[in-house]
Amino acid sequence: MAASIDERYASEGDGWRKRRLLAIKLAAKGQYRSEEVAELCGISRSRLFVWLQCVRKKGLEALLRRDKPGPRQGTCRGVKPEVIAALTEKLRAGEFASAQQARRWLKKEHGVERPYGSVWQWLKKSNGVLRVPRPSHSKKKPEAAEAFKSELAGKLEALEIKAGSRVKVWFMDEARFGLHTELRRVWTLRGLRPVVTRQIRYEWDYLYGALSAVGGEAHFAHLPGVSLEWDRSYLEDLAASDPEAIHVLVRDQAGFHLREGDPRLPERVRIVDLPPYSPELNPCEQMWDIVKDDTCNQVFANVAALRDRMRDTLQRYWADAPSVLRLIGRDWLMVQLNASQKTPQSSYFKEMVSLASARWEQLWPPGSSGGGRPESDSGLSWTNWPLFTVGMVQRGHSDETIRQILGGNVLRVLRANSA
Repeated sequence: MAASIDERYASEGDGWRKRRLLAIKLAAKGQYRSEEVAELCGISRSRLFVWLQCVRKKGLEALLRRDKPGPRQGTCRGVKPEVIAALTEKLRAGEFASAQQARRWLKKEHGVERPYGSVWQWLKKSNGVLRVPRPSHSKKKPEAAEAFKSELAGKLEALEIKAGSRVKVWFMDEARFGLHTELRRVWTLRGLRPVVTRQIRYEWDYLYGALSAVGGEAHFAHLPGVSLEWDRSYLEDLAASDPEAIHVLVRDQAGFHLREGDPRLPERVRIVDLPPYSPELNPCEQMWDIVKDDTCNQVFANVAALRDRMRDTLQRYWADAPSVLRLIGRDWLMVQLNASQKTPQSSYFKEMVSLASARWEQLWPPGSSGGGRPESDSGLSWTNWPLFTVGMVQRGHSDETIRQILGGNVLRVLRANSA
């Protein structure tokens, strides 16, 4: 019998059957006392005797059979499905800061009182996770933020930039960093409480940054403060990075930002305003979070040391366009900027052939300026391949995959449709 139990135990996949087989297997060998077998299997001594009695009277198969099946894997025991559905809606709304709050809500609203551990398991099985919420201003208008995602192309068209101009679209923002130690979570060993030396000093540095939505370029500058004068200084520096291009900056409406039409704006700089209180629309906001990840939990002697540490992070982006494009990657943004989209503004973008910037000119036919060709009037024109490629890079496709898509796959589709 011991041999058959060993074979069955090795092939069994269900955990509850495996435990029962282990208990019978250890008891049959006679090498352990009943207390030891029960402890090894994680059951009581009385439960072990019940299992042994079942095998003696009805056989091993009776012990491994359940007349009444238990709950499906992942389901919550001891609570009605409608209660779990209501709990899931509360999680979706983010109304619990702790499992204790969920426990009190269950008792008050549904009369369900369970131990903390049970409620914690219900939260996890309902796909609940603890996350720090993103703050949202009380004056924010969600409908305006959502509408911007479909109106950006129209706002760019309203700038009435001369056809054929080389245009760079940037998302721009600034952030304050200082000698206050930024505390953030760290990986550590279970049971240990990490300790971080913290410094509180009121010395600040302001980091201005802009990320190119198409070319993947990054531009940063450290300035001593925020004001209309410093804003103009940064815009002049950004415009000087490519004096022949028109620089369109998409940014928030902070009081220290120059607005479109202001005579103090540098030449060849245009502004598109984001909706108020909508930082999630600006990819540059994510850049500051990455910088804080790399400078947190550290003490810096002075602002110069802080800048040196930030430079290592920033260099990963100004020296690597794909990293910027992955950071920017938003489907709605590429739809608005991609000239191949069939939108009312598509003709405008087709005229702005150099929206893809000079870095993509190597993809155009030799001797061509990229515009004025009959092919650009229909479908996904060859002038738009750079933007199409940028979209694939942003979605994480490898160079080999992109070559296949732009080569064999496209040709295969063309042959299938021409047959």
